[in-house]
Amino acid sequence: MKNIAALFAFGFATACAPTASEAPPATSAASPASPATPAIEASTDAWANARAAGIDFRAIGQEPGWLLEIDDGGRMTLQYDYGESRADFATPTPNTSQEFVTVYEARAGQDTVNVTIRRAPCQDAMSGENFPARVTVRINDRTLEGCGKSP
Repeated sequence: MKNIAALFAFGFATACAPTASEAPPATSAASPASPATPAIEASTDAWANARAAGIDFRAIGQEPGWLLEIDDGGRMTLQYDYGESRADFATPTPNTSQEFVTVYEARAGQDTVNVTIRRAPCQDAMSGENFPARVTVRINDRTLEGCGKSP
């Protein structure tokens, strides 16, 4: 079972985070998203497509619209500014030292990201959909707030 799915299934089990030198290498593409990029939305089809693509956790937020997809053992992809900007990172080992909180920290080129997932009810401001997790994404000097779940 993959990391994020296991964390949700077992209440965010505690684990040790690696040091920065142990984190996997990352690459960055802070460039506009391609036209083939899925829309930033909470539709059922988008979540089903993410699950079929092997995504372990997906989060969305509004104002500006953003989407984060995490494939444990693979990639973290963040699309933000309504899909106009994109950053890709190798998925690092999550830090789960706090109960009900999972943190991913990664760097790729000049981009840094900090993703904090809190197991707490969250309602999407646009769709009204309820989610089991609150998500904060810090990409460089910006903070994005939203909700997420395993697809």
